[in-house]
Amino acid sequence: MAVTELERTELANRLVQAIGTEATETLMQCIIPDGRDQFATKDDLRVLGAELRAEFRTELAKQTRLIMTTMVAFMLTTWGALIVPAVV
Repeated sequence: MAVTELERTELANRLVQAIGTEATETLMQCIIPDGRDQFATKDDLRVLGAELRAEFRTELAKQTRLIMTTMVAFMLTTWGALIVPAVV
């Protein structure tokens, strides 16, 4: 349900009468924050895309390090299990 600017103004005027100007301004900011009618621009999407790519690369690097560490630990354990009985 979209509220027209006229309806919003009427509500604000009634609130001013009931609770005062400052309280009305505070309440209206909480209910309808500034900028809600602004659309994302191409620049906004470009910045968001760059941030997501950087986050993805960081997480991918962490995952790769974890996998490599796990593989090395597994290989060392396996080699140790095979070599120690042969030496003893």
